[in-house]
Amino acid sequence: MKCKELVINQEKVGKVYIADNFFLRLRGLIGRDPSEIGALLIKPCSQIHTFMMSAPIDVVYIDSTGKVLKIDENVEKNKCKAIVKKSKAVVEFPAFRAKELNICPGDVITVSED
Repeated sequence: MKCKELVINQEKVGKVYIADNFFLRLRGLIGRDPSEIGALLIKPCSQIHTFMMSAPIDVVYIDSTGKVLKIDENVEKNKCKAIVKKSKAVVEFPAFRAKELNICPGDVITVSED
């Protein structure tokens, strides 16, 4: 998986792994500890599930410009969330990380090569 720098409202906040092909998107965080990954960007994506996950996660849905559309906090394992219209990608974090980063709808999330 590629690793880049996660940027929220033009501020670098840490590393993000990119899942941008069928197999990486299919696996997502399955079999991985979300706290060890930090953040996972899945694109394209407008809906998630947490079947076979080991821990709860936060899910941030973003549109094609990176604008945050919706945040699902502390999604327990074995759940399937509804489709978020206009979502082109999601960023998955360990549970409660979105709140720690103070992510809100309307914020802009991008990735940088650094």
